[in-house]
Amino acid sequence: MRRLRRLGVALGIGVVLGGSLLLPGADLLQRQGIDLLLWLDQPLGWTRRPLPKDPPVAVVAIREETYRTPPLWNRPKVAWTPQLGAILDALDKGEAAVIGLDEIYPTTLDRPELKPNYDRPLRQALAKLRPAGKVVLGFAQSGDVAVRPDRGQVTAAGEENLRPLSLLRDGDDVVRRYPSGLPLQGGGDIPSFAAELVSRAGHAPPQGEPLIDFTIGPRDVPLYEFADLAACAEAGRIDFFRREFADRIVIVGSVLDVEDRHTTPRRVLEEVADREPTARCAATPGQPVSMLGRRTTPGAQIHAIAALTFALGRSPQMLPPAVAAAVVGVASTGLGALLFLLAPVWGLLALFGAAAVVILASLLAFGSGIVPPLLPLLLAFALTYSAIYVYRFVVEDRARRRVTHAFRHYLAPALVERLAEDPDGLTLVGETRPITIAFYDIAGFTDLSERLEHEPERLVSVVNGLLARVADAVERHGGYVDKFIGDSVMAVWGAPLPDPHGAEHAVAAGVDAFVALGRYNRVAMHDQGLPPLGLRAGINSGPAVVGNVGSPTRLNYTVLGDAVNLASRLEGANKLYGSQLMIGEATYRALPRRWLVRRLDYLAVKGKLRPVRVYEPIVPLVDATVEQMQAVRRFHAALALYYRRRFAEAAELFAALADTDPAAALYHDRATAYAQAPPPADWDRSHSLTTK
Repeated sequence: MRRLRRLGVALGIGVVLGGSLLLPGADLLQRQGIDLLLWLDQPLGWTRRPLPKDPPVAVVAIREETYRTPPLWNRPKVAWTPQLGAILDALDKGEAAVIGLDEIYPTTLDRPELKPNYDRPLRQALAKLRPAGKVVLGFAQSGDVAVRPDRGQVTAAGEENLRPLSLLRDGDDVVRRYPSGLPLQGGGDIPSFAAELVSRAGHAPPQGEPLIDFTIGPRDVPLYEFADLAACAEAGRIDFFRREFADRIVIVGSVLDVEDRHTTPRRVLEEVADREPTARCAATPGQPVSMLGRRTTPGAQIHAIAALTFALGRSPQMLPPAVAAAVVGVASTGLGALLFLLAPVWGLLALFGAAAVVILASLLAFGSGIVPPLLPLLLAFALTYSAIYVYRFVVEDRARRRVTHAFRHYLAPALVERLAEDPDGLTLVGETRPITIAFYDIAGFTDLSERLEHEPERLVSVVNGLLARVADAVERHGGYVDKFIGDSVMAVWGAPLPDPHGAEHAVAAGVDAFVALGRYNRVAMHDQGLPPLGLRAGINSGPAVVGNVGSPTRLNYTVLGDAVNLASRLEGANKLYGSQLMIGEATYRALPRRWLVRRLDYLAVKGKLRPVRVYEPIVPLVDATVEQMQAVRRFHAALALYYRRRFAEAAELFAALADTDPAAALYHDRATAYAQAPPPADWDRSHSLTTK
């Protein structure tokens, strides 16, 4: 029943999210995914389909270089019409397929009171191109007023060769589509600028409002400098025009850093604004190239990219709304069903994984000309994640919260979490796993209990205050307190939840516990007029049996095994060496070498066939003082002499440390005794542990 209910919830979420794509305006979200795909594809290049070696579209660009080149330098653009006429005539002789002017000259110098017949070269070139329909003049619409070329230019080119330069913007003011036609105020449609150019060049432009293939960038369209071509035309270099422009759609327009720039999906790429022309007719002095990054695209290059898209038949295709809705609905349902099986953190990883799969698949689809519903899918995934876990928290987790509330004061938090996730999952069956165990014992408890013999509540309060700080240190480093045994604490890392770094976490918790002990003595014990307490800890790592021990009516989740027993004995062994924290060899080997540790001894422990090495962690190396490091080196040097049976020399070195180091004092006594009565030849260098 629970599974069916979960499946129904996931299906409902999928239906709602998928159905939202059928609402008006939802297609904009799908188109906005193009911008994201272009940004994501930068390091991969999966969406960049190859272009012909000689693309059928070229741009004659009026750039900053043109403004700085004589004879155009310091002359208003309205005075450039003779050069424009020469370029158009040379393009015609060079057998260009069709020429489009994205340059509007609404005024002219060709007036009786100014310069009569100044525009004659331009008008003659337009008139020559008119019969074959090889020229298209652009005009712009500013509100209800059309900004058209000068009447003389229109007369020469013909009204039939005027087309609008207007660009179609989405609701977010980004140009992604290019209509095949635009409506007229008096009714009917007029073909758009790029669509007309493509049609006259012999290609069939798509109808409606097709998408521009913005995987094609401004640098993919051949670009030529206006001033260079003007000089080339004046020199009669028709061979250059024929080589570069034969059978091409040529668009003449401004490619400037500040004028006529529009936002496109390539805004996410911040492309360099300038570049060298594809080819030059004549060598010219080097002109500075702007390295400024821009997130907008010149209008002339947008028209060129649209024309190239249509000429190559590469307009990306969006999925039909019903198909896109089905894709989003099915994907959301599948993700929702999966999230019901996972905890929130793992669910978040699943969400990221699903998003990564969708992104990679979308890049492949976009590279083949299909616009997938990427943004709707990503938003749907995020909403599915939120909805599933809100539902689980509000509806399903009520029983889980009751278990947590009932047992949080009695069981370790990690165990409560596991019990709450699966109340039936805790059984008497054990398992063997690698763990780290720590035993803490309060030193000085007997004296304290005698002092507070008639104040039991105060005694419990003092002991609980210290034990609470030990427990906090354990849990802060990922362990859990297995049990409190009188004035002792048993803590575990690696069960019930695995911890591959349990050894270091246990040692770090031990160091923190001793720091907390110092603060507790300085504040709580001192304020109450009580003597300071001490603390000893033993830590060991190894395989142990973990599970629930007890009867069917009362369980205790704990750990059992030889590694546990050794940890307990190491805690007691601190008394002999005057140390606070002792660790076994397995813990030492698992401890990263970023700790300052000294070797203490070989201990022969009851129940162990061989002696075990034991160590004392001091501090992390980053916190170690020079004095601490030197003391450890001197201790190790003395210990090495001791193990090589050079007892007199060892005793001398240990004596220098004995005043401040109880372990060194212990070894001084041993070495002195062995110097007088050496151990047998088969001495294994171990010390028999008789405590605990």
